[in-house]
Formats: sequence, structure tokens, C-alpha cells
Amino acid sequence: MNEVLLSDSEKEILEWMWKEDKEYSYKDVAAQFGEDSEKGWKKQTLSTFLTRMEQKGVISVRCEGEERFKKRRYFRALNRQQYERARARHLLDSYFDGSLNQFMAALNGGEKLSGQEADELKRFLEDM
Repeated sequence: MNEVLLSDSEKEILEWMWKEDKEYSYKDVAAQFGEDSEKGWKKQTLSTFLTRMEQKGVISVRCEGEERFKKRRYFRALNRQQYERARARHLLDSYFDGSLNQFMAALNGGEKLSGQEADELKRFLEDM
């Protein structure tokens, strides 16, 4: 997967695709987000979002038909959990040099964990 950071609009498309595990034609996507929908996105805008999402690895595209009349079918490449893991990994790598210790220190504001918090964290880590 490439970049996991999505624009709000790209994330909205992906969340819509998560509702059902199926392939979508461009016509399906346009009905939901295109010029005749509440969103009203122009064809070029919608195509740009889909292309970027494919480049980022969050959706896949399957082409069917003859070259001249090729139809594109769009489907999610990641489920919600995979996407969230990739986002978390990106955050950890980008801002904390991949260090879970640095992340946890920042998350807790540099304060020492209480005994209860330390116990909960220990149980969580043991269950992983």
C-alpha cells in the first residue's frame, strides 16, 4: 500500500464501499456521488478521487470488456480494520520514528501511568 492518508471525500467513498462487499461500476459510484446526487461532484472530480484511491491502494480496479469499450469495476482493497491499522502504522512511523515507546509517552502527555493504567496496558499487550 502506498499513502494511506485520504482526503475527506476519498474517505467518504471508501466508507460507502465498506457497507457492502461488492464491486461497483462507475455508474454506481456516480449515482451516489456524481452530478445528479446530493454531492454533485463532476465526472472529472469523481474520476480523480477514484484514481488517487487506487494509487493509494485502498481500492482496486478490474477492467472488463474490449479495449475500446472497457468498463471499470471498483472494489475496496482494504476492510476498515486493515485501513485503520495502516493509518496507525503511518502515524507511528511518520511522527514517532516507528517507536511505540515515544508514541505512548506522547499519548500520555509524558506523565507516568497509574498502577491501574499500567495493569490494563500489560493485560492488553499479553493478549496480543
